[in-house]
Amino acid sequence: MLIILIVTAVRYHYLLAAETDEVRRHAATELQRAGNRLLPLLTALPPTTTDPTQVTAVLREGAASLGRNVQSLKWQAGEQPAVEVSPVLPADTAAAPQWLVDWVALEPPVQQFAQTAPDRPNARLTVTLRTEPMVSDIWSTVIVQARISALNIITILVLLTVLLRANARMLRRLAEATDAFRQGRLDTRMQETGTLESRAMAATFNDMAGKIQSLVLSLRDTQQMQSEQLHFTRQLIDALPLPVFVRDADGSYLDANRAWQQLFQAPPNAAAARGGTPAPAYPEELSPERSAQIAQAQDNEIRIQRAHQAPLYMAYYEAPFTSTSGALAGTIGTLVDVTERKRVQEALHAEKERAEVTLASIGDGVITTDLSGRIESLNEAAQLMTGFTAEQATGLQLDSVFRLYEEPANRTASAAPDRDSQTGALKQATYEVLIHRSGERYAIEYTASAIRKGDGMAVGCVLVFRDVTETRNLRHQISWHARHDALTGLYNRAALAERLTHAIFVARNKGLLLAVCMLDLDHFQTVNDTYGNRVGDRLLKETARRLGAFATASDAVARMGGDEFVLLLGEQADVPAITARVAVLMEQLAAPYAIDDRVLNTTVSIGVAVFPQDDANPDTLLRHADQAMCQAKSFGRNQMHVFDVQHDHAVQTQHTRQTRIAQALHAGELVLHYQPKVNLRTGQILGLEALLRWQHPEQGLLGPQHVLPLIEDIDLVVELGEWVLRQALAQMRQWTDAGMLWEVSVNIAAPHFHRPNFVQRLKDILHTCPEVSPTRLELEILESAALEDMQYMRRMMQSCQALGVRFALDDFGTGFSSLSYLKRLPAETIKIDQSFVRGILEDGDDLTLVSAIVALAAAFNRHVVAEGVETPEQCAKLLELGCERAQGFGIARPMPAQEVMGWARHHSDHHAAKAAQAEARRPTSA
Repeated sequence: MLIILIVTAVRYHYLLAAETDEVRRHAATELQRAGNRLLPLLTALPPTTTDPTQVTAVLREGAASLGRNVQSLKWQAGEQPAVEVSPVLPADTAAAPQWLVDWVALEPPVQQFAQTAPDRPNARLTVTLRTEPMVSDIWSTVIVQARISALNIITILVLLTVLLRANARMLRRLAEATDAFRQGRLDTRMQETGTLESRAMAATFNDMAGKIQSLVLSLRDTQQMQSEQLHFTRQLIDALPLPVFVRDADGSYLDANRAWQQLFQAPPNAAAARGGTPAPAYPEELSPERSAQIAQAQDNEIRIQRAHQAPLYMAYYEAPFTSTSGALAGTIGTLVDVTERKRVQEALHAEKERAEVTLASIGDGVITTDLSGRIESLNEAAQLMTGFTAEQATGLQLDSVFRLYEEPANRTASAAPDRDSQTGALKQATYEVLIHRSGERYAIEYTASAIRKGDGMAVGCVLVFRDVTETRNLRHQISWHARHDALTGLYNRAALAERLTHAIFVARNKGLLLAVCMLDLDHFQTVNDTYGNRVGDRLLKETARRLGAFATASDAVARMGGDEFVLLLGEQADVPAITARVAVLMEQLAAPYAIDDRVLNTTVSIGVAVFPQDDANPDTLLRHADQAMCQAKSFGRNQMHVFDVQHDHAVQTQHTRQTRIAQALHAGELVLHYQPKVNLRTGQILGLEALLRWQHPEQGLLGPQHVLPLIEDIDLVVELGEWVLRQALAQMRQWTDAGMLWEVSVNIAAPHFHRPNFVQRLKDILHTCPEVSPTRLELEILESAALEDMQYMRRMMQSCQALGVRFALDDFGTGFSSLSYLKRLPAETIKIDQSFVRGILEDGDDLTLVSAIVALAAAFNRHVVAEGVETPEQCAKLLELGCERAQGFGIARPMPAQEVMGWARHHSDHHAAKAAQAEARRPTSA
């Protein structure tokens, strides 16, 4: 308000000054106008006029025309008396306040106008103006400006009042929000309303409050975490089995954990307050003056004698800790009980003496050397195998005593310390031939390892070896059996593959022919059926002997299995030479066989594939020879047939049989039959297994053994597997519509399951039957197939299970799975192979195996289903073993889909009748 008054006063001061100057300028103008008007009129009067009346009239007329501003008009011509006219001020003239008049202090404006002419006397007109009208004009202007100023001041005051009230409200809201925030309500926020400044201040406060809230919450969390960390650290230190105590940088005792307190029987508050006397909770050896020396010494053990207890030997360790600024804050000391270690060391010393006695009595040879490879000791067995006594060998280089036939000993054994000093690993057992001092040789197995001191430094080498002559002979026998047929001694399939590959290479390089002959004994099964397997085996051995005698150095003979043999005739000049040799062979094999007290006559059918006329790979050559052999048998047996690529299309080969199966699939000759799986205890039908059948137009209904073994083409395997899945899902949809929510199991071949796109294809097939829940579909995979690639199978099974599909391991027990494999395979069901189920009543091994599988399934929380159940006795035995799920001919044979519903009704009625009979026979309680 004072500022307004000051500004107003200054303004009006300058306003009055400006208006006064303006009035004076206006007065000067009026004076000039009066002079310019009256002076010509007065000059126009005759100069001799002495009558003042005319002058007066002119002056009055001039005063009237000039208005109220004229105070007086005075005319004086020469020596004539002056004429003066003073008009009366009009009564309605507004008068200014006297203070303004005094303030302005205007002097009446006066101006004289002189007239000089040669013919006239000098005349002078004096015009005087009044000050009252001028002051009145100034006052009028001041009044107008005062009103305007008053309006402006009122407006300013109103606006200031509004702003002050708004600011007051804003400050009140700010104070309220600040008080709430100060009281701990960190979520307090101001509403962003009102003026622009209010909104800006509210936004600033809210932003600041949010940051403070985040900071406070973060500080609270940090404090909580620090508190929990301190609590955890305290618990952790107290939980440590090692005694731990803490001292500050001055050596004053600060704290100790529970183990330390228990060790020295100190109370929990044994540590005195800082600055007080430290509690004597440690032995004198651990005083601040001595503890650092003990901790840094190599022998840092101290002896602690506890009251009424055996002494303890403890290793002392000490480490500094720092403050957050990095300054040393104190030390942490801990004790490790090494009493047992000292006892062990003493025991080791005694054990060393016993070991020396033991080494002298064991059958393995033991030699120790220093780092340079010089022998330090060798036991009695080593002396016997090397021919050197301990006195003779000590100090000699190892390779002069331990002499190997193939490689110098010092290149392996004496280098062992160097290698072991790096890895510390035992050198793997190596098989060599040891040369005795007398020249005799022994097949040995030896290992070498470094001898180390307590600090890990290698100081020598120990060599352990044994006589493995018998073991090596046994290994040679095993290697021989891996490549030869156990019955006949001929090559087996694996060895034949190598010999055939080599024979093809030789034939190609030498430009000669190679004959691959497939031999099959005619009517061999009749011999087995008539005379028994022993006679059949004798016949096979004699045939193998004749084949071996017939073969030359460039030939090879192998047994394929059963009564089939393969003869490779190498380095043949032409086909006639081959047929001639085969004819000789057939004649030799047709000679009578004297076995025990009987004479057997048999013949062979031989198929021949000739390379390079039949320029194929080894497998194809064998297959063509097999086709030729089948063709020879079709001619009436005891025949030979050479495979002709151009003319043997009529032979029933594996390829044609496979093609026939593909035709059967596309012609709708393949069908699915379903075998139920039931709960033996409740009779509930749990589901069915889909089984493949071939409705052959000529041979009738054929089982899967007439289909699956003939398929080698993986694409056909996949096509058939997907067809089975689609058929099974379509049938499940029909049963679902009939209200039967049975699960269906489908067997999946390993090549099909290993397809990279199997999961996507399965998902697409499931989408074709959205009415069927994927959880009702179970895929059965053979145990042996599941073990081929464990990681891949596990990943594929989990991907399928993500779709809802479940898995069962089929023919469980026939593979070589271990507990770890069963744990890693996520199959929900295990199916016991029927070969074990059939023998549970007679064969104790089968009973034990089935019982173990049931227990194994229960341990791994798997369902177990017994296959091949045929009799009620087997069902009862399975229930006794804890296996409640089963399938087999004793429950139901595989049946077409249209017969399942009828069988299910009959089964339910039959089981209900049996349950009623059992209930009726149950004795009632008294």
